[in-house]
Amino acid sequence: MSPGARPRETGAPGQLSQQMPTTILNADALLAAWERGASQPPVRRPLILLSVAWPDVSAEEWAGAGIGERDERLFALREVLFGPDFETIAACPRCGERLELNFRTADICPHRSGNAVGETLQVQMSDYHVEFRLPNTHDLLAVENMESAVASSAVLERCISAASCGDAPLLPSELPAEVMEAVIEQMAGVDAQADLQIAISCPGCRHEWTMLFDIASYLWSEIEDWARGFLRDVHVLASLYGWTESEVLSLSAVRRQIYIDMATG
Repeated sequence: MSPGARPRETGAPGQLSQQMPTTILNADALLAAWERGASQPPVRRPLILLSVAWPDVSAEEWAGAGIGERDERLFALREVLFGPDFETIAACPRCGERLELNFRTADICPHRSGNAVGETLQVQMSDYHVEFRLPNTHDLLAVENMESAVASSAVLERCISAASCGDAPLLPSELPAEVMEAVIEQMAGVDAQADLQIAISCPGCRHEWTMLFDIASYLWSEIEDWARGFLRDVHVLASLYGWTESEVLSLSAVRRQIYIDMATG
């Protein structure tokens, strides 16, 4: 991630809205979204960003979108704000070498299959039959205070609407591990965006592994860095020229940067 990244100051899930943001996020709107999200748990922050960028879709509606669909919109928002290029760091789990990863949105954001949110999916294995849906943010909110391993199982069980072995109905917790794995595999096949893995090869020891890439936390970190840097700029200009925050915000990005360069140069 580039620490000096600045959002482009130019300005719904699936059937809810078009893919590109419908509202241009200027500095004032982005700062307001960051301020609202700063006091919220991480799982709620994407909902705030999306409801600001797509104001015709409420945060509650975004919470009902599939995780992959939500993340696809976060990629679109991120490209509008910071562009298509990504930078991040990974450490080789075998030799510890730190690797700088560079990629673009098109490299890691696969095309979704178009399955509707809430659509019932099915797995049939031997005598076992399972009906389920894709997970959404409501599911993540329901388990946000649980430990990781317990939370994963709880989310999976929430997504299962019916399970049986022959004619006998079963609780999700009664399903064999191999059946649950088949459910997870089908979820991943239907919505690869929800569990985005980056393939990495260490040039030093040749070890190969995959790393989970979380666009929600990545984008929030960028916005956090930008917001704090922007407020430092406001402090500098307000101290030097006596301007209010709203007056600094009203400046274009180009003019504001020129003033900052003169004030700090």
